[in-house]
Amino acid sequence: MRNFFIYPKADKMIGSPNPYISNFIGALSKHHKVVNAHAKNRGVFNLFRFLFRTDIFILNWIENLPEKRHGKFQVILFVCFMALAKVFRKKIIWILHNKYSHHRKEDKWIDFLYGFMMKKADKIITHSHSGLDFVKSNYPQYAQKVEVIFHPVNRMPVHEEPAEPTYDFLIWGSIFPYKGIDKFLSYIKNNPQGRPYKILLVGKCFNQQYKEELSRLLTKEITFYDELWGLDKIAEYSRMAKFTLFTYHSNTVISSGSLMDAISMGSIIIGPNHGSFKDLSQFCFIKTYDSFKDIFRLYRENVPSPEKAKKEGKRFFEENNWDVFVQKIVKACKEI
Repeated sequence: MRNFFIYPKADKMIGSPNPYISNFIGALSKHHKVVNAHAKNRGVFNLFRFLFRTDIFILNWIENLPEKRHGKFQVILFVCFMALAKVFRKKIIWILHNKYSHHRKEDKWIDFLYGFMMKKADKIITHSHSGLDFVKSNYPQYAQKVEVIFHPVNRMPVHEEPAEPTYDFLIWGSIFPYKGIDKFLSYIKNNPQGRPYKILLVGKCFNQQYKEELSRLLTKEITFYDELWGLDKIAEYSRMAKFTLFTYHSNTVISSGSLMDAISMGSIIIGPNHGSFKDLSQFCFIKTYDSFKDIFRLYRENVPSPEKAKKEGKRFFEENNWDVFVQKIVKACKEI
């Protein structure tokens, strides 16, 4: 049994709790000790607190430290911790979730942390091949550290015979500019081929200026709920839509927890042809587009039968659930 520390202890984006960390801790705790599983969240200070009780540190989104409160100070503390970790021969696993911050175009502190982690991490895990390609292109000397392990899915997908859909497309999740929703709605509004489609947009938008921009792009065929819904309610509405659509425009995206949730809901998904969407397009329930005009061609194509989708969804779950993911992580740890 190994002693693990998982950072961050609490992973909550503004207004949208992300279950990734809690699922990770729960699955890993079945066979190993997660030393900070019940500790209060003290950010980077807990790295020092648990230094001598930990064999392997698993770091998520550590490159986003500069965006946090007292971010520069936290970066300096983190660099000090890494020096101590190396002295005491602690192993560092960095999970590379994104190619850059979704919310900042350029930041020298973020740049520093990417280069620093590439050099100092003993192993780099990424959830799609685009993450590996990113390292090969920008930090080729560290590409041998990278291993691709797909983002785990939380539950077996349920595919049912669909009723007559109320909506053509469901777009859901907390709303941020990097998701490209404004660009898609603008395309819809300015292209006749997009106007007949009924769209349900659900998600809290915390940027008032961006929300006003979205409001100006709404048409009578678009329903927008500026609200946070639980996954059960979203799943109910996903069964009322022919497709769940992801409009991610930013190339910073490597993988998507929301994509995994949509798979669990049994949704038929349309997403951009990069990152996890591209990797998983081998499955019948995921279709990808290179440009917005492709979306309407995909819409006209036949959706997979519930039997085929159910069979492939079961295979995906068996190969990529949280228990399997943890087994792969532990195996990767034995190689360093």
